[in-house]
Amino acid sequence: MSHIIRILPFLLTPIIVRGVIAYLRQPKQAEYGKVYMPKFLGILGLVACALLFIPAVITAFSDEPLWVPILSLLLSLLSATLIIAFVNCRISYDQDGFIHKNFFGIKRKFTYDQVTAIKEDAHQKFIYIGKKKLMVDEFSIGGDDFIKFVKKKYRTMHDGKSLPKIYKTKHDIFNGNVQDAGGFLFAYALIGVICIGLLIFAIYLTYAPNTPNNTVQQSISFVSYENKGEKIVLTSADNKIYIIDFIDKQFNTKNIQMLCNEKTVVTTYSIKVTPKHEESYYSLKAVEYNDNYILSFEETTRLHRQEYTRFIILAVVMCIAWGIFVVFSIIVGRNPKKFSKRVVRLFFKNGYVKY
Repeated sequence: MSHIIRILPFLLTPIIVRGVIAYLRQPKQAEYGKVYMPKFLGILGLVACALLFIPAVITAFSDEPLWVPILSLLLSLLSATLIIAFVNCRISYDQDGFIHKNFFGIKRKFTYDQVTAIKEDAHQKFIYIGKKKLMVDEFSIGGDDFIKFVKKKYRTMHDGKSLPKIYKTKHDIFNGNVQDAGGFLFAYALIGVICIGLLIFAIYLTYAPNTPNNTVQQSISFVSYENKGEKIVLTSADNKIYIIDFIDKQFNTKNIQMLCNEKTVVTTYSIKVTPKHEESYYSLKAVEYNDNYILSFEETTRLHRQEYTRFIILAVVMCIAWGIFVVFSIIVGRNPKKFSKRVVRLFFKNGYVKY
Protein backbone atom coordinates (compact mmCIF):
# COMPACT_ATOMS: atom_id res chain seq x y z
CA MET A 1 0.00 0.00 0.00
CA SER A 2 2.82 2.43 0.83
CA HIS A 3 4.29 1.96 -2.65
CA ILE A 4 0.92 2.78 -4.24
CA ILE A 5 0.61 5.95 -2.15
CA ARG A 6 4.17 6.92 -3.08
CA ILE A 7 3.63 6.69 -6.83
CA LEU A 8 0.03 7.99 -6.81
CA PRO A 9 1.06 11.59 -7.69
CA PHE A 10 2.97 10.29 -10.71
CA LEU A 11 -0.02 8.18 -11.81
CA LEU A 12 -2.31 11.21 -11.55
CA THR A 13 0.04 13.46 -13.53
CA PRO A 14 -1.28 12.45 -17.02
CA ILE A 15 -4.88 13.10 -15.91
CA ILE A 16 -3.95 16.53 -14.52
CA VAL A 17 -1.97 17.39 -17.67
CA ARG A 18 -4.93 16.47 -19.91
CA GLY A 19 -7.23 18.65 -17.83
CA VAL A 20 -4.81 21.58 -18.07
CA ILE A 21 -4.45 21.15 -21.84
CA ALA A 22 -8.24 21.04 -22.25
CA TYR A 23 -8.51 24.28 -20.26
CA LEU A 24 -5.78 26.01 -22.26
CA ARG A 25 -7.39 25.03 -25.56
CA GLN A 26 -10.61 26.83 -24.68
CA PRO A 27 -10.96 29.92 -26.89
CA LYS A 28 -10.00 33.15 -25.10
CA GLN A 29 -10.44 36.76 -26.22
CA ALA A 30 -7.08 38.45 -26.69
CA GLU A 31 -6.30 42.12 -26.33
CA TYR A 32 -6.00 43.53 -29.83
CA GLY A 33 -2.43 43.61 -31.11
CA LYS A 34 -1.08 41.34 -28.39
CA VAL A 35 0.12 37.73 -28.29
CA TYR A 36 0.86 36.20 -24.91
CA MET A 37 0.58 32.97 -22.96
CA PRO A 38 -2.17 32.55 -20.32
CA LYS A 39 -1.15 33.70 -16.83
CA PHE A 40 -2.51 30.38 -15.62
CA LEU A 41 0.33 28.62 -17.46
CA GLY A 42 3.02 30.66 -15.67
CA ILE A 43 1.38 30.18 -12.26
CA LEU A 44 0.98 26.45 -12.89
CA GLY A 45 4.65 26.20 -13.88
CA LEU A 46 5.81 28.01 -10.73
CA VAL A 47 3.61 25.98 -8.38
CA ALA A 48 4.35 22.61 -10.01
CA CYS A 49 8.09 23.33 -10.19
CA ALA A 50 8.22 24.23 -6.48
CA LEU A 51 5.99 21.39 -5.32
CA LEU A 52 8.06 18.82 -7.21
CA PHE A 53 11.49 20.31 -6.44
CA ILE A 54 10.94 20.35 -2.66
CA PRO A 55 10.22 16.58 -2.38
CA ALA A 56 13.14 15.94 -4.76
CA VAL A 57 15.49 17.61 -2.27
CA ILE A 58 13.87 16.00 0.79
CA THR A 59 13.82 12.46 -0.61
CA ALA A 60 17.41 12.80 -1.87
CA PHE A 61 18.57 12.88 1.77
CA SER A 62 16.11 10.30 3.14
CA ASP A 63 15.72 6.54 2.93
CA GLU A 64 13.53 6.73 -0.18
CA PRO A 65 14.60 4.75 -3.26
CA LEU A 66 16.87 6.68 -5.63
CA TRP A 67 14.25 6.79 -8.37
CA VAL A 68 11.91 8.94 -6.24
CA PRO A 69 14.12 12.11 -6.10
CA ILE A 70 15.29 11.57 -9.70
CA LEU A 71 11.73 11.36 -11.01
CA SER A 72 10.63 14.34 -8.88
CA LEU A 73 13.54 16.40 -10.23
CA LEU A 74 12.78 15.46 -13.84
CA LEU A 75 9.12 16.44 -13.40
CA SER A 76 10.22 19.68 -11.71
CA LEU A 77 12.45 20.54 -14.68
CA LEU A 78 9.60 19.66 -17.02
CA SER A 79 7.35 22.07 -15.10
CA ALA A 80 9.98 24.78 -15.47
CA THR A 81 9.46 24.66 -19.25
CA LEU A 82 5.98 26.10 -18.65
CA ILE A 83 7.58 29.15 -17.01
CA ILE A 84 10.00 29.52 -19.93
CA ALA A 85 7.15 29.20 -22.44
CA PHE A 86 5.11 31.82 -20.55
CA VAL A 87 7.94 34.38 -20.44
CA ASN A 88 9.26 33.70 -23.94
CA CYS A 89 6.00 34.29 -25.88
CA ARG A 90 5.27 38.04 -25.91
CA ILE A 91 4.47 39.77 -29.21
CA SER A 92 2.84 43.11 -29.88
CA TYR A 93 1.86 44.21 -33.40
CA ASP A 94 0.12 46.95 -35.38
CA GLN A 95 -0.22 48.07 -38.99
CA ASP A 96 3.47 48.96 -39.29
CA GLY A 97 5.14 45.86 -37.80
CA PHE A 98 5.56 43.73 -34.70
CA ILE A 99 7.82 43.53 -31.66
CA HIS A 100 8.97 40.28 -30.04
CA LYS A 101 10.19 40.27 -26.43
CA ASN A 102 12.20 37.20 -25.42
CA PHE A 103 12.93 35.49 -22.10
CA PHE A 104 15.64 38.02 -21.17
CA GLY A 105 13.45 41.02 -21.96
CA ILE A 106 15.30 41.89 -25.19
CA LYS A 107 12.99 43.45 -27.78
CA ARG A 108 13.34 42.92 -31.52
CA LYS A 109 11.28 44.94 -33.99
CA PHE A 110 10.30 43.65 -37.45
CA THR A 111 8.27 44.91 -40.38
CA TYR A 112 5.94 42.72 -42.43
CA ASP A 113 8.06 43.02 -45.57
CA GLN A 114 10.86 41.23 -43.65
CA VAL A 115 8.73 38.08 -43.25
CA THR A 116 9.94 35.40 -45.67
CA ALA A 117 7.98 32.23 -44.80
CA ILE A 118 5.77 30.42 -42.31
CA LYS A 119 5.94 26.92 -40.89
CA GLU A 120 2.81 25.45 -39.31
CA ASP A 121 3.08 22.37 -37.11
CA ALA A 122 0.49 20.57 -35.02
CA HIS A 123 1.24 22.51 -31.82
CA GLN A 124 2.99 25.70 -32.90
CA LYS A 125 3.60 27.99 -35.82
CA PHE A 126 6.85 29.69 -36.85
CA ILE A 127 7.20 33.06 -38.54
CA TYR A 128 10.49 33.24 -40.48
CA ILE A 129 12.40 36.50 -40.89
CA GLY A 130 15.31 35.35 -43.02
CA LYS A 131 17.24 32.89 -40.85
CA LYS A 132 15.48 34.02 -37.67
CA LYS A 133 12.17 32.55 -36.58
CA LEU A 134 9.51 33.38 -33.99
CA MET A 135 7.40 30.67 -32.42
CA VAL A 136 3.69 31.15 -31.77
CA ASP A 137 2.46 28.38 -29.47
CA GLU A 138 -0.95 26.77 -29.89
CA PHE A 139 -1.88 27.83 -26.34
CA SER A 140 -1.00 31.49 -26.88
CA ILE A 141 -3.81 34.01 -26.57
CA GLY A 142 -4.10 36.02 -29.79
CA GLY A 143 -1.69 33.76 -31.67
CA ASP A 144 -4.13 32.74 -34.41
CA ASP A 145 -5.21 36.37 -34.96
CA PHE A 146 -1.57 37.40 -35.30
CA ILE A 147 -0.82 34.67 -37.86
CA LYS A 148 -3.88 35.69 -39.91
CA PHE A 149 -2.82 39.34 -39.76
CA VAL A 150 0.72 38.54 -40.93
CA LYS A 151 -0.67 36.50 -43.85
CA LYS A 152 -3.04 39.31 -44.77
CA LYS A 153 -0.27 41.94 -44.71
CA TYR A 154 1.97 39.70 -46.82
CA ARG A 155 -0.74 39.25 -49.47
CA THR A 156 -1.30 43.01 -49.54
CA MET A 157 2.42 43.68 -50.09
CA HIS A 158 2.90 40.91 -52.69
CA ASP A 159 -0.03 41.35 -55.09
CA GLY A 160 -2.22 38.72 -53.42
CA LYS A 161 0.44 35.99 -53.22
CA SER A 162 0.28 33.76 -50.15
CA LEU A 163 3.06 33.59 -47.62
CA PRO A 164 5.46 30.74 -48.58
CA LYS A 165 5.22 27.69 -46.32
CA ILE A 166 8.19 25.72 -45.05
CA TYR A 167 7.76 21.99 -44.51
CA LYS A 168 11.35 20.89 -44.20
CA THR A 169 13.98 22.51 -42.01
CA LYS A 170 17.75 21.94 -41.96
CA HIS A 171 17.72 19.71 -38.88
CA ASP A 172 14.40 17.94 -39.52
CA ILE A 173 15.04 14.23 -39.00
CA PHE A 174 11.68 13.42 -40.65
CA ASN A 175 12.57 15.25 -43.87
CA GLY A 176 9.56 17.57 -43.51
CA ASN A 177 7.00 14.73 -43.53
CA VAL A 178 5.97 14.90 -39.86
CA GLN A 179 4.49 17.87 -38.03
CA ASP A 180 6.09 19.01 -34.75
CA ALA A 181 9.40 17.22 -35.36
CA GLY A 182 10.90 19.10 -32.39
CA GLY A 183 8.22 17.73 -30.07
CA PHE A 184 8.95 14.18 -31.18
CA LEU A 185 12.69 14.71 -30.67
CA PHE A 186 12.04 16.02 -27.15
CA ALA A 187 9.84 12.99 -26.34
CA TYR A 188 12.46 10.60 -27.74
CA ALA A 189 15.18 12.22 -25.64
CA LEU A 190 13.08 12.38 -22.46
CA ILE A 191 12.02 8.74 -22.56
CA GLY A 192 15.56 7.75 -23.53
CA VAL A 193 16.94 9.57 -20.47
CA ILE A 194 14.38 7.80 -18.25
CA CYS A 195 15.34 4.38 -19.68
CA ILE A 196 19.06 5.07 -19.23
CA GLY A 197 18.37 6.40 -15.71
CA LEU A 198 16.59 3.17 -14.81
CA LEU A 199 19.53 1.18 -16.17
CA ILE A 200 22.03 3.20 -14.12
CA PHE A 201 19.86 2.80 -11.03
CA ALA A 202 19.60 -0.97 -11.58
CA ILE A 203 23.39 -1.21 -11.97
CA TYR A 204 23.84 0.82 -8.78
CA LEU A 205 21.50 -1.48 -6.85
CA THR A 206 23.31 -4.53 -8.15
CA TYR A 207 26.95 -3.57 -7.79
CA ALA A 208 27.07 -0.97 -4.99
CA PRO A 209 29.17 -2.74 -2.31
CA ASN A 210 28.33 -2.84 1.39
CA THR A 211 31.26 -2.48 3.79
CA PRO A 212 31.76 -1.75 7.51
CA ASN A 213 32.23 1.90 6.51
CA ASN A 214 28.72 2.37 5.08
CA THR A 215 26.76 0.18 7.52
CA VAL A 216 25.72 0.44 11.17
CA GLN A 217 27.76 -1.77 13.54
CA GLN A 218 25.91 -3.20 16.58
CA SER A 219 26.44 -5.86 19.26
CA ILE A 220 23.16 -7.70 19.84
CA SER A 221 21.58 -11.07 20.56
CA PHE A 222 18.70 -12.59 18.62
CA VAL A 223 15.66 -14.20 20.28
CA SER A 224 13.60 -15.38 17.30
CA TYR A 225 14.05 -16.63 13.75
CA GLU A 226 11.50 -16.80 10.90
CA ASN A 227 12.10 -17.98 7.36
CA LYS A 228 9.80 -16.13 4.94
CA GLY A 229 10.55 -17.63 1.55
CA GLU A 230 13.31 -15.48 0.03
CA LYS A 231 14.17 -13.64 3.26
CA ILE A 232 14.88 -14.26 6.94
CA VAL A 233 13.35 -12.15 9.70
CA LEU A 234 15.16 -11.97 13.06
CA THR A 235 14.11 -10.27 16.30
CA SER A 236 16.70 -8.96 18.75
CA ALA A 237 16.52 -8.98 22.55
CA ASP A 238 15.57 -5.28 22.51
CA ASN A 239 12.65 -6.11 20.18
CA LYS A 240 14.14 -4.70 16.97
CA ILE A 241 13.62 -6.35 13.59
CA TYR A 242 16.58 -7.47 11.44
CA ILE A 243 16.04 -8.84 7.95
CA ILE A 244 18.28 -10.72 5.54
CA ASP A 245 16.62 -9.49 2.35
CA PHE A 246 17.56 -12.25 -0.08
CA ILE A 247 18.47 -15.93 0.32
CA ASP A 248 18.71 -18.86 -2.07
CA LYS A 249 19.14 -22.64 -1.90
CA GLN A 250 22.89 -22.29 -1.37
CA PHE A 251 22.41 -20.11 1.69
CA ASN A 252 23.15 -21.91 4.98
CA THR A 253 20.25 -20.99 7.30
CA LYS A 254 21.34 -23.32 10.13
CA ASN A 255 24.21 -21.10 11.27
CA ILE A 256 21.88 -18.10 11.54
CA GLN A 257 19.18 -20.14 13.29
CA MET A 258 21.66 -21.42 15.90
CA LEU A 259 22.42 -17.83 16.95
CA CYS A 260 18.81 -17.17 18.01
CA ASN A 261 19.13 -18.44 21.59
CA GLU A 262 18.93 -15.07 23.41
CA LYS A 263 22.44 -15.65 24.88
CA THR A 264 24.84 -15.49 21.94
CA VAL A 265 26.07 -11.96 21.31
CA VAL A 266 27.01 -11.20 17.71
CA THR A 267 28.24 -8.17 15.80
CA THR A 268 25.92 -7.07 13.03
CA TYR A 269 26.47 -4.70 10.12
CA SER A 270 23.22 -3.32 8.77
CA ILE A 271 21.38 -0.42 7.16
CA LYS A 272 18.33 1.03 8.87
CA VAL A 273 15.23 1.11 6.64
CA THR A 274 12.23 3.26 7.52
CA PRO A 275 9.33 2.59 5.14
CA LYS A 276 6.31 4.88 5.18
CA HIS A 277 3.42 3.53 7.26
CA GLU A 278 5.43 0.43 8.20
CA GLU A 279 7.66 -0.55 11.08
CA SER A 280 11.35 0.31 10.79
CA TYR A 281 13.84 -2.53 10.47
CA TYR A 282 17.54 -3.19 9.88
CA SER A 283 18.64 -4.76 6.61
CA LEU A 284 21.46 -7.14 7.54
CA LYS A 285 24.57 -7.01 5.38
CA ALA A 286 26.91 -9.07 7.59
CA VAL A 287 26.92 -10.99 10.91
CA GLU A 288 30.16 -11.67 12.81
CA TYR A 289 30.69 -14.10 15.69
CA ASN A 290 34.04 -14.93 17.39
CA ASP A 291 35.94 -13.09 14.66
CA ASN A 292 34.30 -15.19 11.97
CA TYR A 293 31.58 -14.09 9.55
CA ILE A 294 28.39 -16.14 9.83
CA LEU A 295 27.00 -13.89 7.08
CA SER A 296 29.75 -12.15 5.09
CA PHE A 297 29.60 -9.02 2.99
CA GLU A 298 30.66 -11.12 0.00
CA GLU A 299 27.70 -13.47 0.47
CA THR A 300 25.27 -10.56 0.77
CA THR A 301 26.72 -8.98 -2.38
CA ARG A 302 26.33 -12.28 -4.24
CA LEU A 303 22.68 -12.56 -3.19
CA HIS A 304 21.96 -8.94 -4.10
CA ARG A 305 23.50 -9.35 -7.54
CA GLN A 306 21.56 -12.52 -8.10
CA GLU A 307 18.32 -10.75 -7.16
CA TYR A 308 18.86 -7.44 -8.98
CA THR A 309 20.41 -8.76 -12.19
CA ARG A 310 16.89 -9.26 -13.52
CA PHE A 311 16.32 -5.50 -13.18
CA ILE A 312 19.45 -4.79 -15.23
CA ILE A 313 18.22 -7.17 -17.93
CA LEU A 314 14.78 -5.49 -17.89
CA ALA A 315 16.34 -2.01 -18.12
CA VAL A 316 18.63 -3.11 -20.98
CA VAL A 317 15.64 -4.60 -22.83
CA MET A 318 13.72 -1.33 -22.32
CA CYS A 319 16.64 0.73 -23.67
CA ILE A 320 17.06 -1.54 -26.71
CA ALA A 321 13.30 -1.64 -27.39
CA TRP A 322 13.04 2.14 -27.17
CA GLY A 323 16.09 2.56 -29.43
CA ILE A 324 14.55 0.22 -32.03
CA PHE A 325 11.23 2.11 -31.82
CA VAL A 326 12.97 5.47 -32.36
CA VAL A 327 15.01 4.18 -35.32
CA PHE A 328 11.96 2.67 -37.04
CA SER A 329 9.82 5.74 -36.36
CA ILE A 330 12.47 7.93 -38.02
CA ILE A 331 12.64 5.58 -41.01
CA VAL A 332 8.84 5.58 -41.36
CA GLY A 333 8.64 9.34 -40.76
CA ARG A 334 11.19 10.08 -43.48
CA ASN A 335 9.51 7.75 -45.99
CA PRO A 336 5.79 7.49 -45.09
CA LYS A 337 4.72 6.70 -48.66
CA LYS A 338 6.75 3.49 -48.61
CA PHE A 339 4.67 2.07 -45.77
CA SER A 340 1.00 1.31 -45.31
CA LYS A 341 -1.11 3.70 -43.21
CA ARG A 342 -1.51 0.94 -40.62
CA VAL A 343 2.27 0.80 -40.16
CA VAL A 344 2.52 4.61 -40.01
CA ARG A 345 -0.16 4.72 -37.28
CA LEU A 346 2.03 2.48 -35.11
CA PHE A 347 4.43 5.42 -34.75
CA PHE A 348 2.38 8.57 -35.40
CA LYS A 349 -1.14 9.76 -34.65
CA ASN A 350 -3.48 10.61 -37.49
CA GLY A 351 -2.90 14.08 -38.86
CA TYR A 352 0.80 14.30 -38.00
CA VAL A 353 2.17 12.76 -41.20
CA LYS A 354 2.08 14.56 -44.56
CA TYR A 355 1.75 12.17 -47.48
